[in-house]
This record gives sequence, C-alpha cells and structure tokens, in this order.
Amino acid sequence: MKRLKSLVLPCVAAALLYTQVPGVIHAQSAPSRLVDANWSFDGGSDETLSDSLARNGDHLQGFWRRVPGVKGKALEFDGYTTGIWREAKYVPRLGNEFTVSAWVALNNLPWNWVPIADQSEHQQVGFFLGIDAFGHVGFCVTVDGVWKQVTTDTTLPLKKWVHVTGVFNGNSGLSILIDGKPAANLAAHGTFWQDVNATMVLGKVRVAQVSFPAWISHPQDPIQYSLDGYLDEVQVLSRPVSPQQDQEDVAGVAKPAGEVIPYAALPSGPAGPGPFGAMYASLKYSPAWDRLRRLGSDSDVVVRFDKSAMRLVFWQGTNYIPAWVTEDGKWYTDEFLETWGPGCGGAGDCEPMSDKQGRYSHVSVLESSDARAVIHWRYALAEARNYEGAHPDALSGWFDWADEYWTVYPDGVAVRKQVLWSSALEAPHEWQETIVINGPGQRPEDNLESDALTLENMAGETSTYHWEPKTERTFAYPKGPAKLDRPNNANIQIVHLKSPQNPFQIVWPRGVSFDTYNGEQSYSMFEWWNHWPVAQVGSSGRPAIAADRASHTSLSHIYWEPYARSSDSMTKLLLCGFTTRDGANLVPLANSWLAPPDVTLAQGRSSPVDYDPAQRAFLVHRPNNQSHDPLTIRISSTAERPLVNPAFIVDHWSTPATVRVDLDGKEAEIRVRQGIEHHLDGDSLVVYLELTATNPVSVSIEPAKH
Repeated sequence: MKRLKSLVLPCVAAALLYTQVPGVIHAQSAPSRLVDANWSFDGGSDETLSDSLARNGDHLQGFWRRVPGVKGKALEFDGYTTGIWREAKYVPRLGNEFTVSAWVALNNLPWNWVPIADQSEHQQVGFFLGIDAFGHVGFCVTVDGVWKQVTTDTTLPLKKWVHVTGVFNGNSGLSILIDGKPAANLAAHGTFWQDVNATMVLGKVRVAQVSFPAWISHPQDPIQYSLDGYLDEVQVLSRPVSPQQDQEDVAGVAKPAGEVIPYAALPSGPAGPGPFGAMYASLKYSPAWDRLRRLGSDSDVVVRFDKSAMRLVFWQGTNYIPAWVTEDGKWYTDEFLETWGPGCGGAGDCEPMSDKQGRYSHVSVLESSDARAVIHWRYALAEARNYEGAHPDALSGWFDWADEYWTVYPDGVAVRKQVLWSSALEAPHEWQETIVINGPGQRPEDNLESDALTLENMAGETSTYHWEPKTERTFAYPKGPAKLDRPNNANIQIVHLKSPQNPFQIVWPRGVSFDTYNGEQSYSMFEWWNHWPVAQVGSSGRPAIAADRASHTSLSHIYWEPYARSSDSMTKLLLCGFTTRDGANLVPLANSWLAPPDVTLAQGRSSPVDYDPAQRAFLVHRPNNQSHDPLTIRISSTAERPLVNPAFIVDHWSTPATVRVDLDGKEAEIRVRQGIEHHLDGDSLVVYLELTATNPVSVSIEPAKH
C-alpha cells in the first residue's frame, strides 16, 4: 500500500546548460523595465475585458466567463480550454527577488500539474507556480541553471477561495505561502535564470500532459487541460513578499466565505413523480461543462414514473449510457457492449464510454404512452484516441455497432434487448457490468453498502457478498469477494445501494456466471475511476484520486447465453429495474418473464397468442383488414407460472378499448393502462394491467363506446 504524489520533471538541468543560449538572462543583468504584472478581471463588458488583456499582450483562449471574485469579478476556467497567454516581449524581466501570487478557487482537482502562472521553457529555465493532481501547490525556479522545486504537504480545499503565493529570494531560496501562512520552503542560494523568449501562461498547460497516475491510466496519451475553477488577482512582483505582508494583504480582502462554487449535480429532470412516459429533455450539468457541448436542445431522454420519483435517464454526460436513478438520487447502470484487445486499435477499450463527444451514440423515443415506453439507443464500439471502431470488416468497412431497445413499463421494470452487430462475434465482448455512478462530491462508500451484492437463484436461495471497508485512504487493492459462485445456478443479482430502492438484474438461467472487481488499486474500498462520466479527456481508465469529479465504481459482470444469433449479429435480453432492499418479489417476477403462463384466445378471430420476452408482453396477432371484434384472452396463471403486471399487444387495433379483467370468474377492479402505437404497417393497442395473479385470469378487450 502506498501514498501517491504527482511529480514534475526531475531537477537535472546542468548549471552550464544555458550560459551561452540567446534569450536566457541572469537576474543581475535583467533590465529594470517591465518589472511588475497584474491580472484583474473587473470592469466593463466581456468584450472590454478581452480588449484590455490584448493591450497588455495577452490572449484569452477557450471558453470562459466572469464570476464573483475576491475583488469584483474573477475568471472561470473550464478545466479544458481556458488559458491566458502573454507574449514574451510583455513578460516582466525579473531580478533575483520576486513574488508570484493569485487567488484560486478549485472546482475540480487538475488531471496533473496545472499552472497558476508559468513562464518556463520545458520546465528547465524560468519559473512555475501551480497545483498538482492532489491539490498540492508547487513552486519551481531555475537557480544557477538548475530547476528547483518546492511542494506543499497540505492540499488546497475545493470550492473555496485561497490565496497562493510563491516567493523567490536568491539569498534564501523558494517558499510557498497559503493565505499568508508559510506552507513550504526550500533553501536554494544563487541566481535566477529566465528565458526572455518564453511566453507566460496562466491557468493552462503549455503542452499536453499524461494524466496522473500515468502508469495506471490508459491509454497513456498526453491530454490538453486547464485549471478547473476560478482565478483572480494574479500578480508578479519584483520583490519578495513576507508572510506578514501576505497575511495583511489577505486580511484586507473581503473574500466570500465558504464554498463559492457549487457541486454540480447529475441531472435527471424535475424532482418527484411525474406523468409516466419517455420525454425528450435538455439536461444541464454546469455552465462550464454545458458550454463545451455541441448538441442542440432536447438531446436527452428521461423516463418518469407516476408512482415513484425514480427515473431512467439517457443523458449526454454519460454518453447516453442509460442510468437508473433512485428516488433519493443514486445512479446505477448495467453498462453497454464493450470489446478490447486485437481489433480494438491501440487506445484501450472500444465502448460507448470512450465516445466523449457523442459522435456515434444517439437515443430516440420509439413509443411512449400510458402503458409503456420504448427507447432505442444506438452506438458504436470505438476507442478513446481517434474514435476508431472495433473489428472493421475487411470487405464492407463496417465495424462493431450495437442497438439497444429498452421497453419500460409503469412498474419500473424494463427489458433491455441488446443487439451486437460484428464481423468478429467470437472475439471477447462484454454485455453487462455492475456500475454505480457517483456524483461530484461523492465517494463510492456514500452510495454503496459494504454488503454490496446479493445473488439469487430461481429456488429463492441467496448469497450476499461483502467488501471490506478501508480504515485509511491508501492506494490499495479492494478487499472484496474473490469469486461470486453462490448460490448454485444463480441468475438474479441485487445491488445494495444506500437507498430504499435497489437495482436488480435477471438473465436467462442458461450458462450464467458472475465475476467480481478487485483487480485495480483504489483510494476507495471499491474500484473507482473518473474518466467517465462527464470527463472530456481521451481516456478509458483513470483512477479517481478524490471525490471532486463525477466518477463510477464497478462491482461485477454477468455472463449468460444469447437469446438469438445470426451470421453477423448476437442478441441478449436482460430484465432490470428497482426492487426493495430484500428483493423478495424477484423470483415471481423472474418466473413471469422466463416461464409465462399458457394463454389461449377464447373469443375473437386471431392467431394464437405468443409471448415475447424481448417486450415482456403477450402478442395477439390480427390480420390487417380485420374489424375490431371483441377479444377474450384466458391466462392459466399458477404459483409456478404467475402473472406479474402483464402487457398485451393487439396488432392492427387503432382505437381506445374497454378492458375487463376477471379473476376466478368475477370482475376485478384493477387499474388498466393502454396506449396506441403507430407503425407503417398498422397501429397496435397496448394494454398493461397492474395485476399479480397465481390463479386463472380472463381479459376481455372490445372497442370503447363513445
């Protein structure tokens, strides 16, 4: 077990390296002009601010906005594109004593070292004041040709204004002050060397960096990023500031108290229950993140329920990977189709999680009525570096694609029909992963119980699996179950969130197995990553260091046999939704889906009634030209083959219906929901019954009387 601290380049620059290089000056020969610099973001319009910066040789890059600062206005950096670049000829020529300072409020920790102010060349000559991936402050200065670095042991808080100061004195060395208090120092006697041909950068990496920790993250590609938060009152002074002077300056500023940047919330639409159905939506996350997107309004889809505040969300921030959201805001997903290894390029996993810009991933509402909603999610299995698809076909050029059809009913249960299109069906493909999505400010422990999983078989036998809590936040392997092999023949899984509602999964009980996640080091008791959701960096694997960004946690995989297969496609079905904490209702639900009762048509001119598990519905086939004659459907439900909230699809029926349900020969007062679905080849009536039965049931359907 080990603690991590991010690094900069080692201090190896030779003392004679720059003695004859044009543009490198020693402090004692520095001219006296252009001694001080100050960046304040007050006054006028945004256009006026840009013009004012330009007059000082500054270029304001990327997306930004002005926000309340410690004095007037501050500048918000979006974490990816924002930066201020000052031309070299306008950079202060510094002597052997100087101070660099700024007010900073971090929204998220940087992906690796990010400058507050950087006027260095290859981190070998000049100076650098910045923040690492943990929030440590570092100050670097070239002294007699050697790159010297001092770093604080303490870390900056998130969301709060902090004054950060780096001081160099050729007679004593480097020191860092946090809110005027000494935080770190390094003895370094000598002369400051500066490259007068180097630009100065505020708040953005000069060149792309590999995210920290680089040896675990994948792919190990350099990424562009910037400060994620607020910056105000940046100063470069030609004198050393003492702790007392810095404390007086800090005390003289009436900075806003407490957190000045709110934690973004994973968006799922209005709180509370709502009319059942699937709706297009424009879900907002944070102003800085939303500004980066190039998607129009109503690009997201939310399925709401009228008896519960839970919902099913297809949001661009998850790359449209669907997520169940509990009434108290816990997010869960059963992943997607994924492949890896040969055929997947050189940038890690091929999956929709890597599709940061939504180039391939799209969602659409096929049907939505009071009876059910049907959502189509289509995506490519592509890698994170160049968006290259997996297993391209040598003849057609088509690579791996997936279609998912989600049929959702008012009881909060959905059938997920996954169709993989591939020329390499025998290559490894993953169909399910048990993933909890953590919002900003949340650790996995905030959302998951330590007894995180329960497996169940069709006999009702269960086993619950435990992850050992951590006593220290060290970077170590989780202590979870070595395998998930009990009870025998399990085909049901329950995920134990810290919520009254718990996600469940039911698969066909053929060739079923499970495995667990314990193989990667983490700062949590569970495995924990933050390259997804929301993150806009080209990564398919980056361990989370802190609970700053949105993140995710994985617990297990489920493997099961296909439902259908062709020469270039494979289909699997998953029944999913929410259940109570003990999941006592899941075996009857599973039986109603896996072994539905026999159904006969007692009245009406139609073909035999079929059951389609991909829709969780009984299908009544009628000719296109047949009139809307009354139908009577008899269901031989039993305890072993029960009815649980059944649905009936009646082909070629285009008008509202009157529906009667009889139990044991008597009319039952139950809620009946219905809708009309429109298709090119004719309309269909959908009837959904809020009914659980283990005795025979009769359902009569006839045209409604106006």
